[in-house]
Amino acid sequence: MTEAAAEKRILCLHEEDCTYDLIKQTLSDKGYFVYDYSDANAAFSHIYNEPPDIMLVSTKTHGWEEFMNRMKNDSVYKHLPLILLAREEMLASLLSIPDLNCDDILLCPATPEEVLLRVRLREAHAIFDLDANPLTRLPGNYTIMATIQDAIWGKNESALCYLDLDNFKAFNDRYGFARGDEAIRMTARIITNVVHRMSHSNSFVGHVGGDDFFFIVPSGITKECCQQIIQNFDLVIPTLINDEDRIRGYIESTDRKQNVKRFPLLSLSIAVIDLNVTKMSHPGEASTIAGELKKAVKNLDGSNYMINRRTRP
Repeated sequence: MTEAAAEKRILCLHEEDCTYDLIKQTLSDKGYFVYDYSDANAAFSHIYNEPPDIMLVSTKTHGWEEFMNRMKNDSVYKHLPLILLAREEMLASLLSIPDLNCDDILLCPATPEEVLLRVRLREAHAIFDLDANPLTRLPGNYTIMATIQDAIWGKNESALCYLDLDNFKAFNDRYGFARGDEAIRMTARIITNVVHRMSHSNSFVGHVGGDDFFFIVPSGITKECCQQIIQNFDLVIPTLINDEDRIRGYIESTDRKQNVKRFPLLSLSIAVIDLNVTKMSHPGEASTIAGELKKAVKNLDGSNYMINRRTRP
């Protein structure tokens, strides 16, 4: 039994039969906490008290379709993964339902191995879906922190790269949220394309939130990767800036004190921590170093990157 599995809760909505008994026994043997209901209303009420990680809903249960639709239209818990348990003879009728509000279908009777495989795959998708940034669909903070920790513990030859946009608030105020979102999506495409092109393995790209990004690449290609990202960004981003602002070289906007000021055009800054040089034991150390680097690199004009060269005990 793994610690991760022991923490997972599975709600089953079903009518008693031998197929369900096998599914429950299979999951319980692997450390999942399985609790079951035969009444759809009671099951829905329980979810608000003790939300499960995954729901298994049998088509043999009275009110299964209503329960499924209610769950997937619920404003709070519609993200919870729902696997529909159905027999093969039900497939034709399921295909006739315009909006089948489930995440997966498991045909019964199913082998124990198939039950476990479907549940574990749905767990993996659920973690990504909850963590992914809705604007860029890149992995978010949970995955980023886990990836940083793996890189630190693995003592691999990687570089942790923290990227954010300079003067983004002024840009957003000047052009509006729609163009601000496009700038963020464009930045995400640039980072992912460069990283993918230069490093098919041992790399990662995540979206911390807003105009903050994070990526990992092998130490040996860090400089070239940062240079390529900056070059592509500086070539593409002017397409989002009006001719008037581009020609005069600045944006007029208000600062945080509501004073009208001139701000430089949108650029980016990358703070890089080379794990070959800087040894650490916790992601918090990386955040502290990256914060110090960002302050320094943002004092430079235009788009720039800075690599940490200091060793730490």
